[in-house]
Amino acid sequence: MRVQRPYRNVVARIPGAEPGTVVVGAHYDTKDIPGFVGANDGASGVAVVLELARTLPARLAGPSIDLVLFDAEEAPRGASFESAGDRGSRQFVRYAREGGRQGSPALADIRAMVLFDMVGDCDLHIPREANSDPDLYGAFADAADRQSGSEAPFGGEAAGVLDDHAPFLQEGVPAVDLIDFAYGPGPSPGAWWHTRADDLGHVCPSSLGAVGAPALAALPAVR
Repeated sequence: MRVQRPYRNVVARIPGAEPGTVVVGAHYDTKDIPGFVGANDGASGVAVVLELARTLPARLAGPSIDLVLFDAEEAPRGASFESAGDRGSRQFVRYAREGGRQGSPALADIRAMVLFDMVGDCDLHIPREANSDPDLYGAFADAADRQSGSEAPFGGEAAGVLDDHAPFLQEGVPAVDLIDFAYGPGPSPGAWWHTRADDLGHVCPSSLGAVGAPALAALPAVR
């Protein structure tokens, strides 16, 4: 494990037998709001990544998997996401573009990127985010279908969102954002997003399992 600087991305690698790597990530920072917990945004994604790190084989038959918990996804108070969001993931990709340093793999070695964000909602629905690679998204939906006879919680289409997968897409890396951007009552992003209602009372362990179990099957098959 390694911690990058200046933004403190936490990175680790599960080695694989084949060349290349798949980056699997979530952001661990939370919004700078008094009393904000961030149980869904972004602790739920972190929980999935940590459990994948514990459960995946110590050595993979395919490419390596680079696990990363991104710092500084949220924009500072008073700044727009467009101008100041995704700072940790942009740093990770910049280090990759520079040939791979501070724990980032070389950009040419990254075959795909998978992001988990806001996956703890008890009423979980993860449509394909419009910017996400259809084949990558389909791998998770297919894995869910094989395991349970239903693609749920996957299925459907959603508008594009700005998130930590964007810097990878900009470099031509196939990427998927597994996100339920409708958290609580009302239209997306939902009434609980970026409020103190984002607490443990509004997330469910079963939702994490509904995402994590297909991920265990889908990720080792990504090439």
